[in-house]
Amino acid sequence: MSTRTRPAGLVIALALCGVLAAGCGEEDAVAEDPETSAQPSEQPSTLPRTAGLITLAAPAEGETVSGSFEASGKANSPEANVPWEIRDTTGETVLEGHATAEGWMDKLYPWTTTVDVSELEPGTYLFIARTDDTSDGEGKPSEEVGARITVE
Repeated sequence: MSTRTRPAGLVIALALCGVLAAGCGEEDAVAEDPETSAQPSEQPSTLPRTAGLITLAAPAEGETVSGSFEASGKANSPEANVPWEIRDTTGETVLEGHATAEGWMDKLYPWTTTVDVSELEPGTYLFIARTDDTSDGEGKPSEEVGARITVE
């Protein structure tokens, strides 16, 4: 063993000792109950606004909408199709549709659509846009972006 590798080995050993001394979590940590953690929360979860192949410019997180609103972003989705949906607080899809981006295959292209929410009850919802999966789950999974909205 050369003397040049000894300092690196010492650094690794010291780092490992620090990890072992720190333990594996907080003393008051508890495991989630599978019965309750699988239940939908009262508030929809927030998705990222940017993923590798899709972005969401509008609506803004927490935006209040009524009647209809414009959703927009950029995407690189098969055949320029950008499916979207609105989920209620239980996670159920209550409205869905699609937008068409200005292109696909070589970069992110702008997409925009008008979403009519006039038939929805007032409340909090989650707007989700995604890349299309034309492979029925055989290929790369869809990427999703989203924002919480309030319908008046």
